Amino acid sequence: MYRARRRTSFHGGLPELKLDTRPLLTDPVVLHEHLGRIRDGIERDPAAAIASCKELVESLLKMILDKSTVEYTKNDNIPKLYTQVAALPALKAESVPASAKGSEASHKVLGTLAQTVNSLAELRNQLGLGHGRTTPSPALARHPRLALNATVTVAEFLLDTWHERVDKGLLTPTP
Repeated sequence: MYRARRRTSFHGGLPELKLDTRPLLTDPVVLHEHLGRIRDGIERDPAAAIASCKELVESLLKMILDKSTVEYTKNDNIPKLYTQVAALPALKAESVPASAKGSEASHKVLGTLAQTVNSLAELRNQLGLGHGRTTPSPALARHPRLALNATVTVAEFLLDTWHERVDKGLLTPTP
């Protein structure tokens, strides 16, 4: 009836990204597909799971830009897309007034958020499926778990901020 089972993660279950509770994401199917690939691949195919983490963030950035009628090209990389989104809802560190309580810490965290987005792309290039690998990926299950946690942090912050800006009337999304 009971048997021992090895836990592969110290923190229990995988973090959740509740996409269906976001009214501005009218069709989050692509994001759900990425999440499915990530969850399926953490143990079985860590390199693919890492790549899907980067792809999820990139897809989300493009969805926000599409809804905000901001143009981008198919060749725009994830740092450029993030810069465009960050400028849109005033996510840049410079948007936090120096007089605001905790502004210095906020500047650091927002700067780290931008670095995290860039690092997801780098991790995909080094351990994921990027750029036609010629050798097997050295990725272990801990690497896509790290990437997933970073992805959820970035995505939740972007979605929360985007929704707040729309609710306050600072942004008007297209239908």
